[in-house]
Amino acid sequence: MKLGFYSELARRNIVKASDFIAGHGYKATPGDIRRLRQDMMKLDESAGFLPVLGLPDFFSTSACRDMLFHVQEHRMTLGFIGAFLSENKLQFFGFDIGAHVLQAYRRRFPDDRAATNLGRWEIFENENPDTFLGMYQFWIQKVD
Repeated sequence: MKLGFYSELARRNIVKASDFIAGHGYKATPGDIRRLRQDMMKLDESAGFLPVLGLPDFFSTSACRDMLFHVQEHRMTLGFIGAFLSENKLQFFGFDIGAHVLQAYRRRFPDDRAATNLGRWEIFENENPDTFLGMYQFWIQKVD
């Protein structure tokens, strides 16, 4: 089975932007989304929104709504995912991730050729916090 979850670490800037939205009363309407984008682009770099402004989803009204105006969003950590898989007798088969990321991981952890050690992936993500900016997408199987 293939699963996908948002990364707590990678979504840190999205969470910050969502908190800004809630604090300033923006609504998930096309007009407010356009106003939000204009307001965020006018802010000083110290506001910390540059990573969000650089995301492709920021520039489409519907994608921006999906990215920043979630009513409820659940984010996970690799430690939580690993514990859940272990408790439920599920085997991790690897991430569906770009080749460049996989190569960087293998350079960092050459002894994990299968790239299936979630503890090491957690270290890698902490060193490269935007690795899973889209989502954790991975394959699992029930262990007999």
